[in-house]
Amino acid sequence: MPAPDRFAPSVVEQVPAPTGDPETPAAPIEPEADERRDVDRQAGLRALRSLEATEARLARNAKRDVEDARSKLVQELLPVLDNLDRTIRAATGRSDPSMLEGVRMVRQQLEGVLRGYGVERFDATGARFDPSIHEAIGVTPVGDPQRHGLVLEQHEPGYRFGERLLRPARVQVGKLVAPMQAAPRPLWR
Repeated sequence: MPAPDRFAPSVVEQVPAPTGDPETPAAPIEPEADERRDVDRQAGLRALRSLEATEARLARNAKRDVEDARSKLVQELLPVLDNLDRTIRAATGRSDPSMLEGVRMVRQQLEGVLRGYGVERFDATGARFDPSIHEAIGVTPVGDPQRHGLVLEQHEPGYRFGERLLRPARVQVGKLVAPMQAAPRPLWR
């Protein structure tokens, strides 16, 4: 025996045709449903703002992490640059000129790469000593008050990475000493 046809007119439920004018608006929504929709909408907007704030915070943190990693790498390369400078000073006049020129070229290349990443070298000689960017590794007595507190000699340059100080300049600072007073007279004259 064949299976009954599910869509035969005797099986399909008859749905009455809609009545009324199609231009007539539907019945108003219940006030509770309207309030619930507004509450849900506000919750959705709060969640969206929270998500946007989280995305912005994550982007800032990622940018800071990249800058911190670059900064750490550069700080580890600065002693290499210092050693190249020392090698050049020690070898000047004593070594094969072509070897010395090769070391100078390597040093310039390394400094160029660092500069390309935003590293800036600064010279402190002649500047007023500033503990926020200078590290005093010694003092030199001076008799001239105008040289007091000045950087007289720079042992190693300072470096910045954008606004961040990577390394202070290591310097010798002038310190005023009182001029020699007149020699005291002996008491037994």
